[in-house]
Amino acid sequence: MIFDLHNDLPTSDMSVRDRRLKALSVTDSVIYAFWTTELQRPVEYIKKGLDDFGGSAGMFAVEDLGFLTDGDINALCEYKPLYCGLTHNSDNHLAGGAMGDGCLTEFGKEVIRRLNKADIAVDAAHLNRKSFYKVADVAERLINSHTGLDCMCGHCRNLTDGQIKIILSRGGIIGLTAVRDFIGGNDTVSYVQTIDGFVQRYGLDGASIGTDFYGTEPINGLRDYKDFASVRYMLENLGYTEQDIRKIFFENADNYFSYRRSSIK
Repeated sequence: MIFDLHNDLPTSDMSVRDRRLKALSVTDSVIYAFWTTELQRPVEYIKKGLDDFGGSAGMFAVEDLGFLTDGDINALCEYKPLYCGLTHNSDNHLAGGAMGDGCLTEFGKEVIRRLNKADIAVDAAHLNRKSFYKVADVAERLINSHTGLDCMCGHCRNLTDGQIKIILSRGGIIGLTAVRDFIGGNDTVSYVQTIDGFVQRYGLDGASIGTDFYGTEPINGLRDYKDFASVRYMLENLGYTEQDIRKIFFENADNYFSYRRSSIK
C-alpha cells in the first residue's frame, strides 16, 4: 500500500474521462494535486475536478496559490484541501518560487494564517530558500510534498539539511520524489538511494512518498504504483524490514494526516 503525497492527475493532459478512469483504478491512498499555474479559473476548475473525481473532497491539494484574492481564499478553504503550496517555481504575490528571488509577502502571511485556521498544511515544495524560512515562522503545519536531498543532488527544488531538520522538528513529513533532476538519475536505483540516504541521515519517521506522477516524465521502472514492488525489493536487500517499508510507503503520511481523517472519509 502506498500513500502518495503528490500526484498531478487532475491537471494532466488526459481527458476528463481518462482521468476519472485512472483515479478509479488506483487502490492506493493518493493526494491528487491541482497545479493551478496555467489554469484560467482555478477555484472553478478545482470544484469541477472534485466532482469529476467522484466528489472525493479531502484527498486533494493545491499547488500554487498565486491566483488567490482575499475572497478566493475563503472559497478554497471551504473545500478543505489537505495542503496548499504558495508558489510554483516562479515568484508571485505570496512568496518567492524555487527559481525566483522573491520573499514571503504580507498577503502571503495572511494566506498562511487562514490556512492555519482551516487546518490546512502548507507545502514548502516550490518555495525558494529565503521564503522557506519566513513561511516556517508562520505556518503551523509544514510539509514538503515532493522533493529530493540537496546533499545528494544539488538542485534549487531540493531541501537542504537545515530545511529538513525544521520540517521534522515540527512533526512534518517529506515526500521523496521520483524526479530524475532531483535524484541524480533516471531509474529506481537512484530513487532508492535517495530514500535510503534520507533514512540514514534523518531516520524513518519523516520519510514519505511524493511521486509527482503526471507532473513530470516518470523515471525508468517507476511509472505506476504497481512498480513500487521493485522499490520494495531493493529496500529489503538493503536490510529494511517490512515495518520500515510500511512506514515509508504508507504509515508516516497516514499518521500525519490523522487530524483530518474525519474530513477524508
